[in-house]
Amino acid sequence: MIRRLWPAVCVGAALVSISAFPPIRAATVAPISAEVVTSSTDAVGTTYGPIGKWMIDPDGQPARWLGYQLDNHALREPINVVLLDPLARTPQEAVARLSAAMSAAGYPARSGHSTGYQGLIGTQLYGQQPGGSGEAFSDGAWWRANNHGRVFGPAVVEGGYLWTGAFSREDFEVISALHHPYDSFKVARDDVSTRLTAAGTFKRLGTLNLDNALNTPTLTTDDHDGRAVVLVAQK
Repeated sequence: MIRRLWPAVCVGAALVSISAFPPIRAATVAPISAEVVTSSTDAVGTTYGPIGKWMIDPDGQPARWLGYQLDNHALREPINVVLLDPLARTPQEAVARLSAAMSAAGYPARSGHSTGYQGLIGTQLYGQQPGGSGEAFSDGAWWRANNHGRVFGPAVVEGGYLWTGAFSREDFEVISALHHPYDSFKVARDDVSTRLTAAGTFKRLGTLNLDNALNTPTLTTDDHDGRAVVLVAQK
């Protein structure tokens, strides 16, 4: 049995409206069978344009978590964090502010991770931050259990610069062939959003339905509920 499986959820739920910023809302779109969700261009329409559902691997395909199998199901890696920075004035400043915010939240760039991933915003695939070889934003060293993720952007949208991210929790086992067994998507998503908010660098606004919870005969997103946490940068 796959643990903690969640059914796919419908596109259409609105994010909590914040008066200072345009709300992000999922657009009404025709439902797509989870069995045919394989394209890197698979996205959900929002008021900021399409947001891709999946982290994209270096081969241009929706990423599968290090080839890890969970009860004979491949793990598809969902986008589960959306960050809006209305304060940055240039893409370079947006990158610098993101890096500083992640470090302040206890998620600096750390080595020991796979790299070369991308995320879809609008019609463009954006490379990952952090951009160093073998780096990811992580709350701990690679040789122990940690929450980690990659962030994609920044895309120019109404209201500022937009990032998307894919975060997961991994364990570490010396006897494992992979050494980094998967643990959870939801735990990492909630931890990084809580710590960014506590650090005062970003504030959690609510969640956005990206309709990217999978449970098919061959694929799963395990405990992911199909929603991305949305945060906005603070002064």
